[in-house]
Amino acid sequence: MIALVFLQSASFQKALVEVLRHLGIFSQIFEAESTGHCLALAEKHPHSIGFYTVGQSSRNLASRYWIAVGEMDNEALLAFQYNASGFIKFPFDQEQVSLSIEHVKHLYHYYQRGSQFSQLVKGLCRQHGVTESALLATLRRQLSLNNEPKVVGIKSENGWRCVDPAEIKWIEAAGDYMCVQTMSENFVVRTTLCELLKRLGDEHFKRCNRSVVVNAQHVAHLEQKFNQQRVVMQGGEVFKITHKYYYQIWQDRENC
Repeated sequence: MIALVFLQSASFQKALVEVLRHLGIFSQIFEAESTGHCLALAEKHPHSIGFYTVGQSSRNLASRYWIAVGEMDNEALLAFQYNASGFIKFPFDQEQVSLSIEHVKHLYHYYQRGSQFSQLVKGLCRQHGVTESALLATLRRQLSLNNEPKVVGIKSENGWRCVDPAEIKWIEAAGDYMCVQTMSENFVVRTTLCELLKRLGDEHFKRCNRSVVVNAQHVAHLEQKFNQQRVVMQGGEVFKITHKYYYQIWQDRENC
């Protein structure tokens, strides 16, 4: 960042520049000698942060963000009326100056992100031949879909319920019924295991045998006992893995 300092008092300006140099926040610090010099520096360095004496003319010195400098508390009100981004009072305190600069840095980076987003939107509109409003509407719809909770409606013996697949630990078949164990409860669903898995998605659900499917996110580790492969859940529950599903699904999984 670059600082541009122009104060009516030469002693104030010298004192402030010393504080700014001591803080080490700015890569360059320019001291203006006159209004014309200040305008020329601001034009040459449009992203600099200005430090100007409180006054209506200060907002015309071409810095997008500037911090007003004064001696009296009531000058702070005038500073913000003149669109200053901060106010520091003489005699200068390093902590006060640092906090004011951090606030302006936040505004500056927010502005940069906004400018980058605006340029990106305009570029995409030119690339795809769509209007800005149409592109933004599409982005909003996509954001809305991504923010929707990933839940599945399942009809159990006690009625319909919404279940987050990530909350399901395992599913165990019992004839025409499926016992679904979640993080907080167990409920029974009348359906086939294949149909239920289609609805839940198979990204994390893995078969252990014909009647048991576990959520790999809740698996602690695999173990072998008496020549039998077994999956151990984080809660300590154990399910056997048949050879068919071990070689199809579990063989390449690293043991914890």
